[in-house]
Amino acid sequence: MGRIRSLLKPENMMFKMVVLNCGILLLVTLILTVTGNVIYQNSIEEHSFANTMEIQNQVLKSLDLIFQAVSDDVEILGKDPAIQDYLKVDDNREQGKRVEAEGKVRSLLLRYSGNYKDYLNIVVVSEKGQYLSNDSYRIKKTPLSRETWYQEAIEADGKLALSSTSFGRNLKSWKNYSTDSYVSAAKMIRDVNTQEPAGVILVDLDIRSIQNLVEDITMGQTGFGYIQDSDGKVIYTPKNEIVYRMNPEWFTDQDSGQVRCKIGGEKYNVIYTRSSYTDLIAVGVFDWGKTIEGVAQVRRASILIAVVISVFAFLCSVAFSASFTKPVSKLSRLMKRAETGDLTVRFDNHYKGEVGQLGDSFNAMVDKIQGLLKLVYKEQKDKREAELKILHEQIKPHFLYNTLDTIQWMAKGYHAMDIVDIVLALSNFFRISLSQGKEYITLEKELAMVKSYLDIQKYRYEDLFEYETEYDPSLMKCEVLKLSLQPLVENALYHGIKESDSERGTIVVKVYQESDTVIVLRVEDDGAGMSREWCDQLNLWLGQKERDEDVKAFAVLNVNDRIKIAYGDEYGLHYELRPGGGTIAVLRIKYVR
Repeated sequence: MGRIRSLLKPENMMFKMVVLNCGILLLVTLILTVTGNVIYQNSIEEHSFANTMEIQNQVLKSLDLIFQAVSDDVEILGKDPAIQDYLKVDDNREQGKRVEAEGKVRSLLLRYSGNYKDYLNIVVVSEKGQYLSNDSYRIKKTPLSRETWYQEAIEADGKLALSSTSFGRNLKSWKNYSTDSYVSAAKMIRDVNTQEPAGVILVDLDIRSIQNLVEDITMGQTGFGYIQDSDGKVIYTPKNEIVYRMNPEWFTDQDSGQVRCKIGGEKYNVIYTRSSYTDLIAVGVFDWGKTIEGVAQVRRASILIAVVISVFAFLCSVAFSASFTKPVSKLSRLMKRAETGDLTVRFDNHYKGEVGQLGDSFNAMVDKIQGLLKLVYKEQKDKREAELKILHEQIKPHFLYNTLDTIQWMAKGYHAMDIVDIVLALSNFFRISLSQGKEYITLEKELAMVKSYLDIQKYRYEDLFEYETEYDPSLMKCEVLKLSLQPLVENALYHGIKESDSERGTIVVKVYQESDTVIVLRVEDDGAGMSREWCDQLNLWLGQKERDEDVKAFAVLNVNDRIKIAYGDEYGLHYELRPGGGTIAVLRIKYVR
């Protein structure tokens, strides 16, 4: 009794909750008794309709975001220069160009399928009937441009065309995905120059991205929800035979509403909402008889409850309030400790329902904050180590630069002009590499340093190679991270030209603007090249943030890591195989004036 008295002090939260709960219980009982079955039944119906509409709107908004993201991804993919080139290639007349374009598109699709795990299959089809895919092949020789999904995408005129089934489609997955494991979305791609239709990109989206939304929907005790398209084809549904006995014509007149129907002798209340973006329909189904069967019982029981509720309301409120306020108060104390910086706190969660979910969310939040702090610390540490390595490399040639300057003047005195030229090239190389300790230099200086390096190597190897530089003069004043290009050129010389059986090779350095925010530094050689397996392995390492200690290719990985730290993960290095032999290194950096 003393414990109860302390809990029920007027200033205690428990007392307030007990008073509130008792008042609500008595009020609800009185309303049920007075208003009767009709008002209660109408209240259930309105509440069910409002909640269902809200849930359906949220689900449709989530689906709209999913398919909007798919549409945006396909739009970006379709505007990629590699895709645009491939869609323009004539399969019969431009064999060499087609092979090169296919290689670029395959690499692009490989990156997309790696980055977007929900995209089980991506198919690019041109107006000429050519196609490429990351995970499927054509079953028959009939051009894919005759497929229904292709024609629907063309008719959609740039909008996303959804397909709920792949039965009869002239495509077969290498991984044998079941036909009900994905939903297909196709979109027309236009030629960026003429704006004429150039082809279609098809994406098979993992159905689990929709399944997770629908399965979380709870509509009362007996209700369930499912998704269908405007033609009545079911996109996703939990297992329930009632779904396939629904009449699609019920949902064609309006964007939302409800229908009362009778199936198998049982009455059902069906509530639906249509998406204005995808034209998908979210349907909620309730067994109306079971939903309202408690109304009569409530009417009879309310009289009895009115008599005994006053006795039990107090004790029930105390127990209920204690079970609720105790874990909430404990969680509140832990949150205050976390606010002060103590991230070792954890909620000992043995509760169920909303309190348990709240506790799990709190623990997950603290774990996430700890992980983010560790990640930030590691990134700052890695960046500092990279800066120290660069500074160390800058300091080493300082004495050599001054000595070489003296040698140059002495060689001039003896009229040894070949020595003057090579020493001048080496001095320029060291001067730019120092750059007064600056981390960023202009593209003009970076190219000048590469030219000095190649001039020195030509003196050393005489007629072993030639080099060319192609660049846009308007980009020369842009900033670039120092020593970004030279390691790539050095790799092209030592691992490409020198390893080749040819008597003479060529290194081509290109600098061009790819978009408003991206500049591409491209190093191409016609040397020995590398195997497809090694190229894929190298690109895999370049895409990883953490690698094993036995990883090779330190120089290019260092360049890639420095670029990502400086500009972001969307920039960095990528290797490609050059058609006809050789290697292409493509370095994307941020356009900084």
